[in-house]
Amino acid sequence: MATQTAVDLKVKESIASGRGRHSLDRSVWYSGWLMTFLATAEDTQRQFAWIEGVARKGNVPPPHIHHREEESFYVLKGEMTVSIADRTVKATPGTMVTVPRHVVHSFTIDSEQLRVLILVTPAGMDGWFKEFRVPAPAMTLRPAAEVSYSEIERMLEVSPKYGMEFVLPENRTRNLP
Repeated sequence: MATQTAVDLKVKESIASGRGRHSLDRSVWYSGWLMTFLATAEDTQRQFAWIEGVARKGNVPPPHIHHREEESFYVLKGEMTVSIADRTVKATPGTMVTVPRHVVHSFTIDSEQLRVLILVTPAGMDGWFKEFRVPAPAMTLRPAAEVSYSEIERMLEVSPKYGMEFVLPENRTRNLP
């Protein structure tokens, strides 16, 4: 006679959010972007973060690696070129590009303005964006401004906390964590 073993299956509470897309209290300016947190680590039991981002041409992050999560971009408006390791992907409205963890990547914004949904799985990178945010006083892009050297230094310093690594040019002497 076979014995039955009870399996403890804990069903997580369902996750629902009724926040509006253009909620100023969930929007920030981050490094030239207007970012609206549609779902954060706190909202999703750390399963994912979902962010709407708007940025203008010329806003290019340095090559970097996420060691803890995948990052996906779904283009709503505009065009971007995503560099993933030694490949490039041209993304237009309706295109989704997923960057696996541990892979160097960056992107350029090819159109005058870009609007994307950013999915980070699992959640965690939303904390990075919040750490370097400025409260958005309106649902508009921040006036163009250069990122200061001290802010870049701080980003390099804080990156290990978020499992990030910036890939600096070979001639740079600073060691990354």
